[in-house]
Amino acid sequence: MIPVYICDDEAPIRQRLEQIVAGQIMILDSDMGPVRTVEEPDELLRLQKEDSVPAVYFLDIDFPGKISGLELAQKLRQYDPRGFIVFITAHNDLAFETFRLRLEALDYIVKGDAASMTTRVQSCLESIRERMLSQRPGQGSYCTVKILDTVRHIPTDSILYLEAVGYRHTLRLHLDNELLEFNSSLDHFAAQLGDGFWRCHRGFLVNRNRIRSVHLKEQIVELDNGETCLLSRKAKSEYQAQT
Repeated sequence: MIPVYICDDEAPIRQRLEQIVAGQIMILDSDMGPVRTVEEPDELLRLQKEDSVPAVYFLDIDFPGKISGLELAQKLRQYDPRGFIVFITAHNDLAFETFRLRLEALDYIVKGDAASMTTRVQSCLESIRERMLSQRPGQGSYCTVKILDTVRHIPTDSILYLEAVGYRHTLRLHLDNELLEFNSSLDHFAAQLGDGFWRCHRGFLVNRNRIRSVHLKEQIVELDNGETCLLSRKAKSEYQAQT
């Protein structure tokens, strides 16, 4: 199920949107829900860190005395880079600003006419359903990582490999454009990530989809970005037996 959030500080708007969204989800018979409504941006951020991703977000733009809807969307993107963001706004000129901030908003629905809002919400939900159905197997899956007091949901296809460092259960997560370091174990992530990742060495867990080649003589695994991981004798034997 894909969770759906509505965040607006006006109770009538929240209630109307909840009715529209819930009704359209039922009509489309889509794998979305439950629909959660919140008043405060901070409350949405808290809930999002505890829920699954990707998710759908209907966000107001103006929260007087608090962060704006654009700032809220930026924070949401840190945890859910592939979520679907729809702005519910009294402004119809936000396209450039959201483009500049790389928020990739799905739509901008202007508050007001209920019939128009219903049509636009239906269009957004249909688009989301089509996008989710068109994803190839394995695409869109996430890996959950806790770094200090922050929980990150990392798309698995952006992971190159995980590396154990030293003797204090420290891991380095190698991504396409980022390197994260935190406390955990490779055993934990091997169980979480499943067969799509290969324990090629006691100190390395590699994404099978990111392997360019396996060099048996040199006992290294080469990733598609040119980085390499060690290949143990045991993993080498298993690899040879499978090929």
